[in-house]
Amino acid sequence: MNDQFEQLHKIIAKLMRKLKVPGLAISILHNGKIVYEKGFGARNLEENLPMTPNSLIGIGSISKSFTALLILKLCEKGLLKLDDPVNKYLDSEPFLSNPDIHIIHLLSHSSGIPSVDAQWLPIAITYGNYQRIYPISSLDDYMFHISETKNEIFFKPGEKFFYNNDMFTLLGMIIEKITGKSFEEVLSEDILKPLEMTRATVNREQLEKDPLQDYITGYIHKGSEEKLEFDKPKLPFSKYLQAPGGIYTSMHEMVNYATCLLQKGVFKNNQIIKSDSIELLWTPRIKSPYGYGKDPKYCLGWIREEDFLNHTLIHHGGGLGVSTSFFGLIPELNIAVSVAENDDSGICGIIGICALTIMVGKDPEKINERIKLLEVYEKIAGSYKSSLGLYKLDISFKNWSIHLKVETDDGVFNFPLIIEDFDELTFQLFSTIPSSLQKVKFHRDSKTGKVEYVTYDRYLYHRL
Repeated sequence: MNDQFEQLHKIIAKLMRKLKVPGLAISILHNGKIVYEKGFGARNLEENLPMTPNSLIGIGSISKSFTALLILKLCEKGLLKLDDPVNKYLDSEPFLSNPDIHIIHLLSHSSGIPSVDAQWLPIAITYGNYQRIYPISSLDDYMFHISETKNEIFFKPGEKFFYNNDMFTLLGMIIEKITGKSFEEVLSEDILKPLEMTRATVNREQLEKDPLQDYITGYIHKGSEEKLEFDKPKLPFSKYLQAPGGIYTSMHEMVNYATCLLQKGVFKNNQIIKSDSIELLWTPRIKSPYGYGKDPKYCLGWIREEDFLNHTLIHHGGGLGVSTSFFGLIPELNIAVSVAENDDSGICGIIGICALTIMVGKDPEKINERIKLLEVYEKIAGSYKSSLGLYKLDISFKNWSIHLKVETDDGVFNFPLIIEDFDELTFQLFSTIPSSLQKVKFHRDSKTGKVEYVTYDRYLYHRL
């Protein structure tokens, strides 16, 4: 293994240990060749079955790019136009009252319709979450639930980004209506089979009949950092999930998808989709809060960023609770990275970005702020006691934030910490009301470099 991938291996192993990730797989493509491909940990902890690049994993919302590609293929055939009003295909609200909502708005999350998560309920029930119950068991139920957003639309199409899984479910319905086939059939015939993604599926029965019997058990973290437990629910499958997030595939098969995209729609001399359609898929439509740079834009089932280490990054992530994923491409360098894990920790985006950073010749441990954040947390984590042992201060890590719990004579307070200086270990308290007491500083021993104590307000807290 060359040095660049040895560094990546170490980063992956470190993140998996830190965040208790059961298993993860990654594939990296460069100039048409797989340059790194590996499985880490277990696809099934109880049987200690290894994760492999061939393990089938739910890729969640990366599935949206497949659905978008299917829509563009229908456009190529003259069966649909991106500027067609949605009510041309769906005779229901909120589209009847809003004829200015077009197909392109569903593809770019710019319809102005806020999310009401109709597609998520069957998945939540799979996970044993009965906190919200609403009627969406039949197609009539589902469409009525969506129709009630009619009075929730306060933005014009193209004006406001509302990430909305249900709009992609509706795109799946439109595909079925136009083709007269199930979404599963169209996906298989138009994308999966031509790309030789023969094991990929949106069907539970097909997954469980996988000829290699190499598919994940999914895990959800629960409990505390001190006493970690896992829920192990059934893998989620739902008719309503297929188009927005229902594909299970391997990272090895995703290489074929990446090859097609990077070769402008061609795979093994077969034109799967026209190069012009690829350009349409990757054309920015609206500002998005999801990304790794300063100005991410959502395209059609894809996120585009122009400021990734002086290159253009095209990417999308996915999460199903029991699995998370990342798929990223740098077209001008002919690079693609696909990563997925069988839990809810969400490290795939970090690993994918680290892999891409390495591929462009940069050091992710010096650049990637989340990697640096974990390194800082390891330096300061733990419990501290104030002078004479009067008060306690604890540093913990959750939801990718460092948290401070501190006792003073005024009571007990909890704050997320905002890094002011990585090297000096100085932080600001995240607080709605500005305060002159917001600075927290950790002090190192001059000889060992290890943190000895922390100062906050009028107190000094010694590390236990």
